Amino acid sequence: MTTMANLSEEAILVAARELIARRGPAARDEATARVAEFERQGNWPEHALALRILTAVERLLAPDAA
Repeated sequence: MTTMANLSEEAILVAARELIARRGPAARDEATARVAEFERQGNWPEHALALRILTAVERLLAPDAA
């Protein structure tokens, strides 16, 4: 069974690419805000997922990723 916290790496990359397509470089800020919000809520499964997406966004936006 696939839950939000154990999505495949490909699914994480798709989510990160979609966020970048919508928000451009501001995707990093939006992903960071999501991480912080889930942390404030104590929603740890979603927090873990948001951290994975943030990491993917950062990697995709890195200058050497092009």
